[in-house]
Amino acid sequence: MAFVRTERRAERVRSLLRLGAPGGSPWLTVGALAAVAVLVGIGAAQPVLEEWDERPERVDAQVFIALDTSRSMLASRAPGEPTRFERAAAAARRMREALREVPVGLASMTDRVLPHLFPTTNPRSFESVLSSSIGVDKPASDQAGDTRATDLGSTRFFAEGNYFRGAQRQVLVVFTDAETKDYDVGRLTGAFAGSAIEPILVRFGGEGERVYGPEGVEEAYVPDPVSAAAEAERYAQLVRGEAFDERELAGAIQAAQSALGSESTITQVRTADIQPLGPFVFLAALVPLSFLLVRRNLA
Repeated sequence: MAFVRTERRAERVRSLLRLGAPGGSPWLTVGALAAVAVLVGIGAAQPVLEEWDERPERVDAQVFIALDTSRSMLASRAPGEPTRFERAAAAARRMREALREVPVGLASMTDRVLPHLFPTTNPRSFESVLSSSIGVDKPASDQAGDTRATDLGSTRFFAEGNYFRGAQRQVLVVFTDAETKDYDVGRLTGAFAGSAIEPILVRFGGEGERVYGPEGVEEAYVPDPVSAAAEAERYAQLVRGEAFDERELAGAIQAAQSALGSESTITQVRTADIQPLGPFVFLAALVPLSFLLVRRNLA
C-alpha cells in the first residue's frame, strides 16, 4: 500500500510539472523492494558456509612449537633479507608439514610463554595463528626495552603446566636466537626432570646480523652469535634435549619424528571450517537498493 500511495503521489507531481514517467515497469520496483527485504533478512540471520574436513590424527602424541618473539629476532643479514623471526616461521611451517598426523600447537616466548594455539592437526588453524597472531613484540615482553628479553628458563612452564593435555609422547620445539638473559637453572632442570617432554632447540642467527630500522642499523642491538650458540648447547644439556642450528632444520625434524616414535594410535577426526556469509548477502542487497535509488532520482 505504501508503494501504491508513493507511486500515485509521484504521478500527480509529474502531471503538474508535465514530466514524463520514468522508464521501466513499476513491477521492477516492487521486485527490487522485495529483493532488498529478503536479502537483508537473510543477512540478519547470519548464514554460514561449513566446510568439513576429515583427516587422521595421532591421539598419543603432541608437539608444541614455541617461537621467540623478542626484538632481537628482527635481526637479518642485510636490509630486506629475511629476519630471524621470518626464518623461524618458515621453519615452523616445515616442521608442521612433516608432522601431518601429529597435533601441533603454537606459543610465543620472551620472558614468559603464551599459548596461542593448542595442539591440533588443522593446518588452516595453524597457518592463521602463525601468520596473524604471532610476531616480534606481539605480544611484547615485560621488559621490551631490554635487548635481552628472551628467557629460556621460561620454557619450564611447558613442563609445569597442562600444555600437552596428557599425551604420552610430548615434544617441545623452541625456535630462538638463544640470546637469553640469566635464568634459574634449578627451576628449569627440576621442571623438565619430572616431565615426559622431549625438548628440541633450533637456533637462528649468525655473524654480522643486525636489526635494521627505517633509519638504518639500530645501534642498541649488538649480536653475539658465539655465546648464543654456546647457550643453546647448554640449555639442551640442562633439559636433556637436543640443539640444532637453523641450517640443520632437517636434523631437528628427524629428531622430533624419532622422539614421537613410529608406533602410534591414530583416529579419524572431522572438523568444520565456518565461513560467515552475512557480509556477502548484505553486499548483494546493494544491487536492488541501487536500482531503487536511481529510479527515485529519475522520478
